[in-house]
Amino acid sequence: METYKLKNTMTAEQAEALKGKFLDENSFDILINQDSDGYDMWGNLLFRYRKNAIPIELLKLGVNAFRGSIQNTDGRGTAAGGNHKRIRKDGTVSNISIANKVQSGNVGFMDAGAMVHYCRKTAFARDYFDKFKTGIPFVEFIDNKYKELCPEYHAKQLAIATGTNKNYRIGETSFTTVTVNRNFQTAVHKDAGDFPEGFGNLIVSRSGHYEGSYFVMPEYRVGVNMEDGDILFADVHRWHGNTAFKNCSEDFERIAFVMYYREYMYKCKQPIEELQAIKIKETGYLKL
Repeated sequence: METYKLKNTMTAEQAEALKGKFLDENSFDILINQDSDGYDMWGNLLFRYRKNAIPIELLKLGVNAFRGSIQNTDGRGTAAGGNHKRIRKDGTVSNISIANKVQSGNVGFMDAGAMVHYCRKTAFARDYFDKFKTGIPFVEFIDNKYKELCPEYHAKQLAIATGTNKNYRIGETSFTTVTVNRNFQTAVHKDAGDFPEGFGNLIVSRSGHYEGSYFVMPEYRVGVNMEDGDILFADVHRWHGNTAFKNCSEDFERIAFVMYYREYMYKCKQPIEELQAIKIKETGYLKL
């Protein structure tokens, strides 16, 4: 077990300038390969990493349950390496910003947002609900690890999750949503849309052969080498990203899971009330 006190090596402006850019192996001085805790110079927790913390069979269960959510998407924003305006079929430029295409999906539930104005199941949970349910023990295990390793953060998140309509919560956990990424090198970003007082997590399933894809917090010049069965809790509201994949076999695959509570899910009403709100918004009145 190692403990690191890490100095922030950048000004806020220098760190901001990394937004949307891809990191390489010159972006860190320390690469974590064993159980470790990292703190900033004021004692704030940056990350907590544990090797072989997840039984492989349970990890496989999660992969098998949630793999089907992954699709090609341009909706991952800065994490995908930048935004640009969508081009309509007629060649005109839309006001909607999109990102580079990546392989990613969401499992569980989503709160209302700018594009969809009501709370709902994700498309995967809606269309493959039985498959979604088979993965809940995996999510519950990660939630228990969250409670064990980051109890103060977990307690805050569980409190708001417990007060959330049960139709939008994954089991009895503190999570509402799981993002699932495949072979996705994330650019430098800060997580947004999640519970701001919570603590992020990362779980990885590897197959085939590849090197790299280290999780990096560039301000602190530290990287983490995620292997099968490892778990990382990290302050994802600080700048972070991944290095590139290297020396990959043809069949390599990296499935990454991030579990979180959607920031405004506590506002969600009963599904029938959400449906009524949709009808009123679309028609101007409620048809029963």
